[in-house]
Amino acid sequence: MRSTGRCAIEPRHAGDLYVGRLEMSRSFGLVDYKVQEAEYFLLELQSVCQKLNFGAVQFTASVFVSAARSITFAMQSSLKGHPEFDPWYQAQQEAMRSDPLSRFFHEFRTVTQHIGANVVGGGVRGKDGTFYYFTPCEDLKRVPDQDVLSACEAYFVSVLSIVYDCYVRLGAIVDGQQYFTKENFEKLGKTVEDAEEELGFPRGWTDIGDPSIEPHRWHALRRQVDGCLIEEQFQRWLEKQLPRPVPPPPFAQDAQPCGQPDLAHQAAQGR
Repeated sequence: MRSTGRCAIEPRHAGDLYVGRLEMSRSFGLVDYKVQEAEYFLLELQSVCQKLNFGAVQFTASVFVSAARSITFAMQSSLKGHPEFDPWYQAQQEAMRSDPLSRFFHEFRTVTQHIGANVVGGGVRGKDGTFYYFTPCEDLKRVPDQDVLSACEAYFVSVLSIVYDCYVRLGAIVDGQQYFTKENFEKLGKTVEDAEEELGFPRGWTDIGDPSIEPHRWHALRRQVDGCLIEEQFQRWLEKQLPRPVPPPPFAQDAQPCGQPDLAHQAAQGR
């Protein structure tokens, strides 16, 4: 599948670092950023591959490969050593080692970064368009039969699929929207008051004196943190969406208890 849209690189806010501070050595936002960076260069590659500009294709393919390969490096820097991450990622590594396209791009980056060679070595132009191809060299003797753009798109999808699976399987670790839920905190033996405290609020900050409002309290707290910033990429390239907590139903309250903050009340009203 080929994308035609552009990605918007957004800065992570302080809230998203919260889960990282609890569970990870670095924010998982680094992974989101590297995905956006790789997609940016892939979209550039889509553009230059339509033209007769051999040098531009070589340069853009090189920076794309470097960015795409760094996605899993960022993932490891964030999560390596976590008891849930290591066995999951070991299986991902084994799959990548057995995949010819993943092995090729691993070797391509090594040849480009450490030797200086570039295996984008040929192209043709006909009635169906312009296509560029990899050519073997002494240091990289096996190259894909696919054209350069198709191979790069397929590789990006394969790496993005790994990131998506991480967000699904380890969501409560890497995603603030999946971390701050009643179900997750019950597994941790914690309460909504603990969640408030973890976010820097006083315990009971979202309590407006109505026990039935707890779903709205969790919703209000999730509004204070970032989650995944590459859901657009998941939809565009994988046609998938992340699991998300179901928003609570509308809540109506005539009066706010005196002296209580209106954080949960605002969330219940969709503000």
